[in-house]
Amino acid sequence: MLAGVVAAIGVAVSVGGVGAAPAQADWLPQWAPFGTTVFTFGDANFCAGSIAVGVEAAHGMPGHVTAHITPLGYLSGPCGNHIVLGWLGSAGGGSRDVYVHTGATAGETQTVDLWLGMGLAKLFANSWPLQGPWAEWYLIVP
Repeated sequence: MLAGVVAAIGVAVSVGGVGAAPAQADWLPQWAPFGTTVFTFGDANFCAGSIAVGVEAAHGMPGHVTAHITPLGYLSGPCGNHIVLGWLGSAGGGSRDVYVHTGATAGETQTVDLWLGMGLAKLFANSWPLQGPWAEWYLIVP
């Protein structure tokens, strides 16, 4: 009787998961002591703005981290910035340059995949050339 109940629950769970949307990301243990927003001047007219950076583990890809870079808007825009993502992990060090552009309101999110390696890692984001405070994360990459 118990085996039948367990089998029925297993079938219900597997059938119930057929129509579900696939998972977008895995949980990523992280600590961001300086926050996750980069404040900067834009690339034209010295327009001030801010850029949000979020990180998550890439689903089904051990050692990979997905970064989402979203310009939150610029005063006196439109403007843009080069955002440099730099990291150090078990796969070594590296960097990636991402360009974001928007007007006074939030702009389009740029998503990039980063290979940091599994285990402890450090990731930072800043505008280039350096113009203000950076965002920084300490991660345990699955």
